[in-house]
Amino acid sequence: MNPEVIYCEFPDDVADAAAALLKELQDEAIAERGVFRIALSGGSTPALLFKYLASSDWSGEMEYDKWEVFWADERAVAPSHPDSNYKLAHENFLSKVEVGEVFRMPAEHANIQEAADMYARTLKSRFTPEGVSFDAVLLGMGADGHTASLFPGTHALESGALVEAVEVAGAKIPKRLTLTLRVINNCGAAVFLVTGAEKSHTLREVLIDDNHRYPAARVNPHEGRLIWIVDEDAATELTE
Repeated sequence: MNPEVIYCEFPDDVADAAAALLKELQDEAIAERGVFRIALSGGSTPALLFKYLASSDWSGEMEYDKWEVFWADERAVAPSHPDSNYKLAHENFLSKVEVGEVFRMPAEHANIQEAADMYARTLKSRFTPEGVSFDAVLLGMGADGHTASLFPGTHALESGALVEAVEVAGAKIPKRLTLTLRVINNCGAAVFLVTGAEKSHTLREVLIDDNHRYPAARVNPHEGRLIWIVDEDAATELTE
């Protein structure tokens, strides 16, 4: 693993740095193929990023009409539910700009495995026969080292599918959909946004010790970039 690490002072700085990076990745993708395909994640730090992307500072810099927006994971709730990753992105970003196309995960489907299969078909319909390769996958990391809805010790980590239905024991909303490592590691850029002191030890384990018991440590695009944008609190054990 040879990650790029961008150090920021505060969560707002992480969001701004991420917006600048997405501008760079967008420009490269549109110049090459005329479209930018991104998978979004939920969480407090992405919420800040979404607000930046919708702001006048950044919206004029972006070609949102050439974006195709997907999700890295979703909870098994309706898109109007407060815990929906789609709702988070829609309220803070997608409803405020003119985006080309949006493909949300239908995780509220009564049969979660059917929902996974449906989204896999959606992915196949938008990409070339060579495989599903996002220009960017936006990721977070939990204190337990999970990313997307890939949790330590779960079967989805070894899946050869594109999308997996998972159940997270003890979670408020246990049933979820997630992209697999097969998809994430085939992207042009995997972009982690990590903030908060509670994640500092895990971040060290992932970036310095490369401890593969953490799913986040298993993200390493085969031919793309691996980029971590971290705030001062999260980076405490990286900069001692």
